[in-house]
Amino acid sequence: MKIKKIEISINNKRHYADVAILVDKPDFIDGINKLRTKWKIEESFKPEQYHDFLVHIRKQEKKGGGEFEEDVKKVRLAYNRSPNFEDVITHAIAFGEVFEGSYNPCYYEQIVDPVDPNDERKYKYAIIITPNTVLEDIAPVLNEIKGLMKKGLEQKKDEKKMKASLADYSFELGPHYSAPSRKVDNIKRDRRWYWLHKEMSYSQILKKILKEGEVISKDGVIRAIKSYEKRLKEL
Repeated sequence: MKIKKIEISINNKRHYADVAILVDKPDFIDGINKLRTKWKIEESFKPEQYHDFLVHIRKQEKKGGGEFEEDVKKVRLAYNRSPNFEDVITHAIAFGEVFEGSYNPCYYEQIVDPVDPNDERKYKYAIIITPNTVLEDIAPVLNEIKGLMKKGLEQKKDEKKMKASLADYSFELGPHYSAPSRKVDNIKRDRRWYWLHKEMSYSQILKKILKEGEVISKDGVIRAIKSYEKRLKEL
C-alpha cells in the first residue's frame, strides 16, 4: 500500500514543523514508498505491532534484503539530517505516521574510554545539538542521561561526585542544513491547507475553511500554501 501523506501526531509545534518539513517533501514520500515495496510492507503496522514489524524486517533481511538500518541511514543522509531523525524515517516506513516521542531535536551519544572500553565508570555522554535545538530541548535528554548515570556509575552514591561528573557533558553541532523557520504558530493549519490543495482549488479551500469559522482572505490562503511549499524545497 502506497502512502500519500505521512501523518504527524506531535503536539509541540516546533517538533511538528521539523518533522513536517522533511516528511512532506514529495521525493521523501516517494522514497518511503519504494522502501515499503522493497521491504514488502503491504499494509501499515500499528504502533502496538512494532515488535511484529521488527520480526518482519529481520525475516526480509535473512532473505537477502540487505540491512534495513542502512536504508534508513541512507535516507537520513540524503537529506543531511542527524541520527535523531532515524526514528522519524523508520516510523514513516512502518506506520505511515510519526508520533510524540519519535523525534527530539537533540540526542545523546555514549563515549567509551578508548583505553579501557569495558569500564563503565569511565563512560562519558555527549549531548548532540542540531540546527533545530533550543535550550528547552536539552533538559529532557540531560535528565535521561542522569538517569542512566544513577544506574550505572559509582558516583550515584555521592552527590558531589555526581555533580562533578556533569562537567564532562559536552555539546557539539549536528550536520549543517538550513535551520527551519521558528514561525510555527500556523504550521498545522498551513500543512492541512497544503494537503487540501492537492485535491481542491484555492477557492474551494477558502469556502471550506470559512464555513469552519476561519477568518482569512483568499490571498491569505494562497500565501500560506505557497510559503509552506517553499519551505519544503529547502534542504
